[in-house]
Amino acid sequence: MSPIREFYNPIITNLLREHDRLPHDKVEERKSFQRRILFLMTTIKMEEFSNTPA
Repeated sequence: MSPIREFYNPIITNLLREHDRLPHDKVEERKSFQRRILFLMTTIKMEEFSNTPA
């Protein structure tokens, strides 16, 4: 696992747990968690991509 994934995976895992604890009728709050998770996952991919040798 890349160092960037090792750093962000616990954060993403915690956000997923918080998201899953929310009731389904809290749509906006759930979407907010989803956006933060997606942002972090995108950050990981961009960092890995930028560190890949050409």
